[in-house]
Amino acid sequence: MPSKDLERFLALLSTFDHRQGVKLFDELARDPANAGPILHELLLVASNHDDPQLHTPHGLLTIQAARDLLLLTRPPGGAGLLRFLVLYNFSLVKRPLTGIQANTNARAVPSASLDDLRVAYRKAVAGNLGTQSAAVLGRIALDHGIEAAAHTAIRASLDDLGRLGHNLVVSVGYAEASVALGLPRALVPLANLGHLQANALAGVRPADIPALGTTEDVAPDVDHLGALVEAWDFDQVEPVLRSFAAHGLSDVAYTPLLIAASADPGFLGHTLSLAHCARLATRYLTPSENAWLLWKLYRTLTSRFGYPEFLKLGPGAAMAAEAILPALESSLRYKSPPAEETVRRALEGGVSLERIIEFVVDFYGNWTVGEKEHTILYLDAAVQTAKFLGRESALLPLAIALSKLPF
Repeated sequence: MPSKDLERFLALLSTFDHRQGVKLFDELARDPANAGPILHELLLVASNHDDPQLHTPHGLLTIQAARDLLLLTRPPGGAGLLRFLVLYNFSLVKRPLTGIQANTNARAVPSASLDDLRVAYRKAVAGNLGTQSAAVLGRIALDHGIEAAAHTAIRASLDDLGRLGHNLVVSVGYAEASVALGLPRALVPLANLGHLQANALAGVRPADIPALGTTEDVAPDVDHLGALVEAWDFDQVEPVLRSFAAHGLSDVAYTPLLIAASADPGFLGHTLSLAHCARLATRYLTPSENAWLLWKLYRTLTSRFGYPEFLKLGPGAAMAAEAILPALESSLRYKSPPAEETVRRALEGGVSLERIIEFVVDFYGNWTVGEKEHTILYLDAAVQTAKFLGRESALLPLAIALSKLPF
């Protein structure tokens, strides 16, 4: 059973009482077992982020990205990042929507087939009917499951990916948070996602996504795909992408694109963040939708492909983690020596990629400057991409990100 102090703290998260909230957090943080419930509640409360002055409310996106980072370490590691999230939460303007209200609104929509509800959702979004969009998306979750609701919203975002890809990134962030929270709590982020999409996608016409077609004569080979895009032989790229999608390997097909985006992450890391979120979206989208999105991003997201030769790993010499991690800390604290050197030495010396990532996440609490929202989003995209690419290619996203991030 949660302690009364923990219950009091969780209740404070939806208020602006940061003084009492942070004081309670510092007491609760002495017990690492409190980290899980606190992070879970932060996810729910931040899903109500609603600030009319912002083009894209980043509250939930930031906390969802931080949650993914914190899952790569274990308490008391990551305490500095969690404490920042608590402070950050108290600064967010929130919609006065409760779980009970979201549930009531969703149940007011008549049950229907998934296809009919999806049509109703698209009409509500196109008509800028936020309250109706929120209720219909909740009804889809109640009748057909959270992942069906997530697919509906992410598919809608494909009609217009948005400036810097924000429409897709928002839909994926809210979908991931909804899955993490589960029903009935997921109805709150889904309702807010419905409101956001009704505003961002009002009047947007649905994208025409063709059927996948036959792909039997093309193998889903990632090395072949990488060679094609490096040679800029795009006449042959699209059939290979369709083959990956048809074989249920759409996430693997993002490998060359993630390498390219890691080398050139874009303004505040938006290019890499978009590629990372698109890879996460593969689990919700159909094969034809995945093939369409892959082709669009490969054509438009970056202009240079291939892994930089100077960031490839060499043989190196075996080295204990205790010998190299202090140098990596110096890279994070002073940028001297550069992260390219210390991360390389750690990887070539046999320090596990998991240990390096955990060390970076644990150090985040020492970062005191920079625009924290995009710092966390970019850091998460870089770290998750490094983990996805594996040890041999991890130096690229980590070295570039740690050289660009402010600390």
